[in-house]
Amino acid sequence: MKNVDVATNRLPTILLFGDEYTIRDRDELIEILIKSRFYSPDLEIVINLQEFISKRQFNFKHNGSIKINVDSRKLKNQNRYNSQIQSGIYISSFLRKVKSVRIDSSLAGTLERRALQNQINLIQKQIDSLDIEIRNNNINVDINKDSKKIKKTAQKKNQIIKKLKKISVLEMNIFTE
Repeated sequence: MKNVDVATNRLPTILLFGDEYTIRDRDELIEILIKSRFYSPDLEIVINLQEFISKRQFNFKHNGSIKINVDSRKLKNQNRYNSQIQSGIYISSFLRKVKSVRIDSSLAGTLERRALQNQINLIQKQIDSLDIEIRNNNINVDINKDSKKIKKTAQKKNQIIKKLKKISVLEMNIFTE
């Protein structure tokens, strides 16, 4: 009996918290990601994974922006793959050249996002306990309350939200030969 070559150089490797997985629909995954608004903090990704030997299936869900590197260079937000003009031609030739794909879910990034989210929740509880009204970034406060303290707390919350949006948990590296 001869060994079977499953063309592992064509399967993307996904590193999730130190464990390595592969995915079957490599071209579809790459095309969807590079055509998407991967830089958007509202991005939501669901990747269906299956263990190779046990065939156990599960999903990996990610919310937030991702970084995509092609040949060790960061893919810009506006690129020829997600533009309206001739993106299909560029993507089909690109998919033929791709030899390796790596998606890395950073545990440090996940922990940092979780810590920042906890800070936001604590600040929101402080704001809620002050019984104030916030509409369209305008704060309505009774004259008796300390408005400077309230405004600083709201500004601190907004700064933490901006930090949270900048943290990328997933990083995708695509190597071509």
